[in-house]
Amino acid sequence: MTDAPAPPAARSGALPMLAGLGLLVGCWALLPPYSGPFLATDDTVEVVDHVVPGVVVIALSLGALLVGRDGRGRALLFPAGLGIVLAGFWMTATHLPLVLQATRQQAPWGATVYHSLPGLAVLLLGVGWALTYRTPAPPEGT
Repeated sequence: MTDAPAPPAARSGALPMLAGLGLLVGCWALLPPYSGPFLATDDTVEVVDHVVPGVVVIALSLGALLVGRDGRGRALLFPAGLGIVLAGFWMTATHLPLVLQATRQQAPWGATVYHSLPGLAVLLLGVGWALTYRTPAPPEGT
């Protein structure tokens, strides 16, 4: 059993959905430091853990919409997915200490979940994106 690449038509239909989801998830990633339950965390840490990865996801999603629309920039879609994976991995890894604190009742679970879920969403989006574009689209007419 082989993993055949998705046909170009299926992958081109996935781009607006993935990029739109990227815009939503990127905006969600920005929110926890400025909304919801409060955590006693330094502002610089919140910027590095939420704002930078959120901006990366938004920028890659917008870039994918721009270069992937006409088909010439399709080779950049897999690296864009890997960039989103990296942003999600960063967000998830930096929130592991918070989850450990919550397991020891040193941090509230509600705030922990609220701050940690966007990282998992970014990571899952990136994995789905990278798997969708893991092989280049064959040239038209082949």
